[in-house]
Amino acid sequence: MNILRLDSTDIRILKLLEDDSRISHKRIAELLNLSRPTVKSRIEKLINNGVIKKFTVQIGKEALKENITLFIRASSLNKKILEIDEIVEIYRVTGEKPLLMKAVAGGMKEAVELADKLSEFSGDIVVEIALENLKSEEAEPVLKAEYTCDYCGSTTYNPIVFKHHNVERYFCCPVCLKNYRRAVRESR
Repeated sequence: MNILRLDSTDIRILKLLEDDSRISHKRIAELLNLSRPTVKSRIEKLINNGVIKKFTVQIGKEALKENITLFIRASSLNKKILEIDEIVEIYRVTGEKPLLMKAVAGGMKEAVELADKLSEFSGDIVVEIALENLKSEEAEPVLKAEYTCDYCGSTTYNPIVFKHHNVERYFCCPVCLKNYRRAVRESR
């Protein structure tokens, strides 16, 4: 399996797409000072190499109906559980009941029906209903990327990020950042 090396331009494109998957190639080109064909070919490369899996929409489930989130702990996993649409996540965890499932039901009636169905498949289960969501964030994938210093051109894995005219610039060290800022001031 080939490992795709992402440069700072790839990372910038990914960040823009992550913020708005509907952003146009033209807008990305404008923001990053690239040509549209360059943006298009880079995005195609990211798709073809599996870096971008899909472009998607995040729907606020609370806007759809009275959703109830359930957390279910079970001792064993029956394969039929994998086919239940309401179950959205399943984890193997430590503890007395080594399976933790997250499910979303359309209301209290559906939640009770789901719990009954799960009892048939797994027997010994514990169902807990979430009363309130105190924090919910999508975990950002850790991008293991090579960055090219925008001043000296060397490679770094932990860049110093400096935003200039709404464009992120990457630097390998404080000296390169300082020299870049000085060069920008002098060019005015």
